[in-house]
Amino acid sequence: MRNEREGAKEARREIRRYQEHINSPRLCPDQCYRMASPTYALVCHVNHVTGLFLSKNYYVIPIFLQRAHATLLELKAELVSEPYRKLIEQYLSHIAHFIVDFQCLAEDERQAVQYIPPALLALMPETLPEDLLMEGEF
Repeated sequence: MRNEREGAKEARREIRRYQEHINSPRLCPDQCYRMASPTYALVCHVNHVTGLFLSKNYYVIPIFLQRAHATLLELKAELVSEPYRKLIEQYLSHIAHFIVDFQCLAEDERQAVQYIPPALLALMPETLPEDLLMEGEF
């Protein structure tokens, strides 16, 4: 029988793999770090999620999941940003599932789960696509 802690360790490892790639110059849309870029807000929200997750400040993450997902839906699909968008959607789904599945919120914080977009929980998290891995990159 699988131990819940082991499940959390595996999930955290997969999230870490995503975190190593989400700001890769190969994936981030050109100009995404410029405030005038349509993807700037998305990148900021995703990086907030990452920082909060690394700090184990789980209580605030659902709000940024909601913001990132809303921004993702607002952005028009462009060929140049589509690989990034798909990766981010999966990454956000991994984070959402981690918070819910491993009960990361204290009892008095659990109301924050309502901010997690149901669409992120409806996605089944996938492993990082092998075509993103480059030997010696990380």
